[in-house]
Amino acid sequence: MANRRVGRDVYWRRRLLVLAGLIAIVWVILQIVGLVRGDGEPAASSPTPTATPATSASPTPEPTPTAPADQVSVEIETDTRPCDPTDVRILPSVAGGQYAGEPVDVDLMITTLGGSACTFEPDADQLLVVIDAGGAPIYDSSVCRAAFLPEAVAVPAGWGTVVPVEWTGRGSGTGCGTSEGFAPPGSYTLTIGTYGGEPGSTTFRLQRRPPETPRTSTTPPTSATPKASPTPKRPKSTSTAR
Repeated sequence: MANRRVGRDVYWRRRLLVLAGLIAIVWVILQIVGLVRGDGEPAASSPTPTATPATSASPTPEPTPTAPADQVSVEIETDTRPCDPTDVRILPSVAGGQYAGEPVDVDLMITTLGGSACTFEPDADQLLVVIDAGGAPIYDSSVCRAAFLPEAVAVPAGWGTVVPVEWTGRGSGTGCGTSEGFAPPGSYTLTIGTYGGEPGSTTFRLQRRPPETPRTSTTPPTSATPKASPTPKRPKSTSTAR
């Protein structure tokens, strides 16, 4: 009976030891798993830098040119409505350095006093031009029956329009033809205006064109080379045999 009871004790003791060993093994495994999940976890790898292509700089837009501070952009209004001739003012000017015996360039600045834009349509019945020398008439547009302005002119309100015209340089005479002679060199007064309006005038001078200087040749004339006279031939000597 004693041996049988001892055998049982040993049996249970061994079972307890085995159970304790299993518990120890489980605890060790849990500790290892904790280490793996905590400090034992491998550090996350740092991201590999990726080369990013540099973005090309956008071209800088060129600055828009601006008008100088002393200049102001102005919109000029025009109108096809005919101008009242009594409101039209014409100021003539003749550039210096022009010669007698040829056409003369004249500039006309045309303005209106009507307060609104209009178009000046000149004709022989509305525009009068007189050119005189010391009070003696040289040219009279009423004799020529032709307008000094070749076409209509747009005249803005508050502004002047400069129109270049040309005087033939000839007197009007009695028929205003091409057979009339040119005005000689001297001082002249040009007066222009519309019927019923205030005329404008200017004084100018026509110069005498200097005579053309004959051109002199700078190349010396070539002298004729004397021909060499032919050298006379010596007569052949003859010998007489004795």
